[in-house]
Amino acid sequence: MQQKIALWCFLVLSLPLSETVNAMQDQIELIYEPDEPFAQYIARAEQYVSERKVWVNADDQARELSAVLPFELLPDAKNCTGEARIGVLLSHGLSDSPFSMRDPATAMQAACYQVRVVLLPGHGTKAEDLIDVSREDWRTTFQNAADTFSKEVDVMYVGGFSTGGALAAEYAWQHSDSVAGAVLFSPVFKVNSSIDWLSPWLAMFKDWLDNYPSDDFAKYASIPVPAIAEVYKLSKEVRNLILETPKTLPVFMALSEDDGTVDSTVSEKVFDAGMIGSKSQMVLYSKDQMSANTDRIKVYNTHWPEDRILGLSHMAVHGNPENPYYGVSGEYRICGWHQADESLYEACRTDDENWYGENLSALTESSPHAARVSWNPNFNALMQEVAYFMKANANSNR
Repeated sequence: MQQKIALWCFLVLSLPLSETVNAMQDQIELIYEPDEPFAQYIARAEQYVSERKVWVNADDQARELSAVLPFELLPDAKNCTGEARIGVLLSHGLSDSPFSMRDPATAMQAACYQVRVVLLPGHGTKAEDLIDVSREDWRTTFQNAADTFSKEVDVMYVGGFSTGGALAAEYAWQHSDSVAGAVLFSPVFKVNSSIDWLSPWLAMFKDWLDNYPSDDFAKYASIPVPAIAEVYKLSKEVRNLILETPKTLPVFMALSEDDGTVDSTVSEKVFDAGMIGSKSQMVLYSKDQMSANTDRIKVYNTHWPEDRILGLSHMAVHGNPENPYYGVSGEYRICGWHQADESLYEACRTDDENWYGENLSALTESSPHAARVSWNPNFNALMQEVAYFMKANANSNR
């Protein structure tokens, strides 16, 4: 172990100091201000992103801009009469944008909930903007947005995906007297790596492990090391908070056991030992376990050879198969893990009979150019469970 640490220290100290950090010091982050009207926040975000975004297709700027901006969805006044004003604040994950929350937000809106989705600082523009962003910037944006929203609705939930899930869980634990519950999709309580603890050290000397230009207008292709280090610290802090102060606050968590980005075993431990309420529920997707149902946990088997799917990826859990961009017949296919090999990347993007899943050996055995699945065939059933969970706990919270 000591030899391994010494080797890593040698490699880190041999790396050139970052030149990008100094250039980013004058960056003014887009952070949600205290008591700021959401419409004003969206307007500020539009101006900020318009000035900084690297466009994938310069002829389609309006669409790309709309995809990454924070947004709000209001329940249909005709179909949702007589309902309490129930609000849900959602956040996307690291390297993503509000577009990644569009599917669950739309489903929640259809279930008569008012939904707001924030844009975390450093996102929606270019990956370099993540280099000088701190987890405190993300916390401040989420907290200010939640504090403001809570004054405008009768009942408020918080939720999010990955890093956004960690932020939501932390806010819920710190405001359990005013939050009805949390809805978490693939939350990060630990990065799926045995050497994630090295990221803060590496971040002092190196900005990038790789830096590919993105051909996805809603997501960065690469993540700078300093941002990974911030997620490592955030996930550790939130994990410890929940495990050290277990609460009965209702939590709905959906995740994949085969997640290659977050450590699902740690997420399961956090749910079991920290989210101890009888009303809390976990939906676990697994390519190996058989479908099962207990009081607090539902397991769904995700070995679907008829759909050429072998397990759900980190980003697939909350994805709608009908999404026109990321869905089954969507225009964009996630093939980033093949970017170092142009021929594999092209085959991944174009093969009509391709396989999908998470980056596991079992998947690549099925297809050497397999794609990352970005939708959940069980999406509609999942969102029905989410809506039922929110309705039941909103009524008991009033």
